[in-house]
Amino acid sequence: MKHPFQILLANELGTHLYAAVKNHIIVYNLSTGSQLGHWFDEQQSQHINDQQIRKTGKTLTAKSKILNHIKCLSITKDEKYLIASTDSDKSILIFELNFINQKNCLKLSKRQPMPKRPSSITTTTNEVIVADKFGDVYSIPIDSNEPKLEKNLQPLLGHVSMLTDVLVTSHNNKQFLITSDRDEHIRISNYPKSYVIRNFLLSHENYISSLSLIKGTDYLISGGGDDYILVWNWVTGELITKFDIKSEVASYLTDDHFVPEKFRIDERTTEINISKISNMKKGNKTLVLVLVEKLSVLVILEFDGKELKSSQTIHAYSPLITFTNSKDKVIVSIDPKDSEESEDLNYIYFEIYKFNKENELLPDNDSSHVVRKIESHFPVEVKNREEFAELYPVSALRKRSEH
Repeated sequence: MKHPFQILLANELGTHLYAAVKNHIIVYNLSTGSQLGHWFDEQQSQHINDQQIRKTGKTLTAKSKILNHIKCLSITKDEKYLIASTDSDKSILIFELNFINQKNCLKLSKRQPMPKRPSSITTTTNEVIVADKFGDVYSIPIDSNEPKLEKNLQPLLGHVSMLTDVLVTSHNNKQFLITSDRDEHIRISNYPKSYVIRNFLLSHENYISSLSLIKGTDYLISGGGDDYILVWNWVTGELITKFDIKSEVASYLTDDHFVPEKFRIDERTTEINISKISNMKKGNKTLVLVLVEKLSVLVILEFDGKELKSSQTIHAYSPLITFTNSKDKVIVSIDPKDSEESEDLNYIYFEIYKFNKENELLPDNDSSHVVRKIESHFPVEVKNREEFAELYPVSALRKRSEH
């Protein structure tokens, strides 16, 4: 069976799709389905072996060593650079993008090792902002200079908890960093003087996994391990509105959403883990897209500047792994789990949606040839799900306590 996309990233115009499959990065033309670039990481890390030696005193066999999986992708606004982070060797990869007369648009210009494993990345005009699992944020220049030694990297700021998302934004011509963590905090810091804290946004009760800024406004959307998402004015710190996502998806929850038995209040106690939030403009409307981990629907809400209300729900035949959106498209990656035992190997790995005249998102039938062409060139074949990269990492952020 083929390995599905674990990360999808479309550019704003919807012309290019950047995707990650295990340790591969692929770039596609979304008009034709043609592959524009392909890179895969052959570098093996000693990190896994070092952990095994510390725990057991034994080394791994060569067959057991794990190649680096791609964990994050980001593109610069001018689309001159693609940034990625790896898992095992904790590196930031900087690729130059060249779509003119090139067989492969990806050229690796720098591999910067990080002190701790990156958990989220974003970009400014000439820097990569890296948040890591130990709560620190670093700035890496986007250039082809030699990478710095890890010991010479100095953090811009630090949380006392694992960081889960990082964004860069501006207000009144001043830049700010917005960071979220596993302990319900959202911090607004000046940038680059990030030791100056503007404020904290504190109304979540569980971890925060995803942040999304509404372009051209001061609104920030946040969500994670709570049953709801929140919309803030991040400049003033005001909580604008709250929307109950769990109630919206209650009829779609499965056995995968039961609380582990030892932590249940009753036999039917369920929980949700929000894996991604994004937003897009459609006319004068702001649509908010919310994905709950291991759920086969994508929730679309409408925000009018004061409240969130239900707009549409996109259904898939199997759980959605991730999604990405451009100005007029939504692309979803689909887990083939329900077809693993099936003799029918023609199941769908991803789907492209587009707005119709009634402003409803529907499968884009005009792009069916693009989907087929991309699926015919998936780069990784696996024997079973045990060989998959980690597709559902968000639920592991939840902390549990026995009552």
